[in-house]
Amino acid sequence: MPLPKIEVPQYELIMPSTGKSVKFRPFLVREEKILLLAMESEDESQMIDAIQNIIKNCIYGDIDVNTMPMFDVEYVFLQLRAKSKGEEIDLSFECEKCKKSIPIKINLNDVKVQQDEKHSKKISLTDDIGVVLKYPSMALQKIIKNTDESEVTTIFQMIVSCIDHIWDKESVYSSKDHSSEELSEFIESLPDNSFTKLQQFFDTLPVIKHDVHIKCHAKVGKGKNKTSCGWSETKILEGMGSFFG
Repeated sequence: MPLPKIEVPQYELIMPSTGKSVKFRPFLVREEKILLLAMESEDESQMIDAIQNIIKNCIYGDIDVNTMPMFDVEYVFLQLRAKSKGEEIDLSFECEKCKKSIPIKINLNDVKVQQDEKHSKKISLTDDIGVVLKYPSMALQKIIKNTDESEVTTIFQMIVSCIDHIWDKESVYSSKDHSSEELSEFIESLPDNSFTKLQQFFDTLPVIKHDVHIKCHAKVGKGKNKTSCGWSETKILEGMGSFFG
């Protein structure tokens, strides 16, 4: 006789990059084990692999985790974490005035992907020539981080890897039909002001961001002079790592 199984609930989320609804389930013990082993290793590559595997296991439908934009991966993982281990997480910050720890709670349902109004995937380099870029994936960032190339070289590699297609008045040139060498040559032949337009795409990428107001209520001073510290500040949490500090 087979052992009993506990039914797992299903939830829905909206994928930030596409606006499409996706169904998912919470972590099971097997996914928790994957995550704990990756955290124990303290290896960034293993952590990236673990996050991708967990998303692949928990998302229903035809989703290619390897090509998902980084901000999609981070948002989905936070949603999985919220439904699996609780919607609230505990963080703490050091008071910049009295240096005491300030505990805060954050509801992961309040954390959203924020988009810059200046951001666009379609970039006109001249009146006649332009580029459409695709979002960098977590898999791509893993490859870039593991390379021994210089920072300048990796920036160029990132840009070339994110080219979806190039267009002019005559035609559209898909990156799939051209080698990385050809695409690199195209990028390197651009005037400086055109290259700056490409950089803006990466500078304004959508990102998980959340503002949190913190205030220190610690008691400072001695005797009758003891008062509440009162220091306060609004912190901006950006990127998935900010929510697990």
